Amino acid sequence: MLRLLSTKRWLTWLLVATLWATICLVAGRWQWNRWQEKSTIQERIDTNYDARPVPFGDVLEDGRAPAKDDEWKQVRGTGTYLGDVRMVRNRPGPGGDFGYETVDVFAVDGIKVLVDRGWVTNGSSAAKPSSVPASPRGQVTVTGWVRPSEKSLGRPPVEGQLSSISTADAEKATGEQLVDGYVRMRTESMPDGTTPPRPQALERPSQGMAAGINLSYAIQWWLGIVAGYAFVLMRARREYLDGLETADPASAGEVQAQEGATAARPRREKKRRQRIWDEEDE
Repeated sequence: MLRLLSTKRWLTWLLVATLWATICLVAGRWQWNRWQEKSTIQERIDTNYDARPVPFGDVLEDGRAPAKDDEWKQVRGTGTYLGDVRMVRNRPGPGGDFGYETVDVFAVDGIKVLVDRGWVTNGSSAAKPSSVPASPRGQVTVTGWVRPSEKSLGRPPVEGQLSSISTADAEKATGEQLVDGYVRMRTESMPDGTTPPRPQALERPSQGMAAGINLSYAIQWWLGIVAGYAFVLMRARREYLDGLETADPASAGEVQAQEGATAARPRREKKRRQRIWDEEDE
């Protein structure tokens, strides 16, 4: 068997199996890293989502993006909306439908920051939203979660709309100097304690099955390493046994008997019990 595997043909097949194993190793490692990344995000959400709110200015400041550990941290502050509402298009909402998210510039703690107030459905077409609750006037207390600025999609500007919650795009559209990042609103309250009308609240994020799928893929890729070598070795063994059978059928049978040491033994026949009605038939 070893002599057969050392021939040029089977060394080539072992090389192919090694290349396949390398691909499986790299792909499995990539899926493993994706699983770890999503698990880290979920851990950050679980830690920060319901933690005690801190002032906006403690987390968000001019010239600095939110730190990774600050993502999904709760902030609270009293300020005013500038009323420069922008609709962010093609956003998935509860139930998987697509619509718009409503953002407005919020002046608080000496900074200006985008606040995502929630989600609304499309109107008669996807070109514009349905009715949008206006941002409250005057002093309002906002509680929400810190999010990093989204990547600009580089699409042509549309009046009153944004293609993503990109700080750079929002600055161009509003003419305001904004901090890097934005806040996804949880609650709003007026000085008298009342809650103004608002768009539909966004659901709590969860990596859910997404992380588990990456872990499953990683394990499958790594099992592919074993499968590749096993396939080559099984084919080589079959050729080796066929060669033995051609040269000496008796020795081939002997090798197969040794390798399959658990050959089935003849089963003992059970003695048939004679039943009363059998005697009557006689």
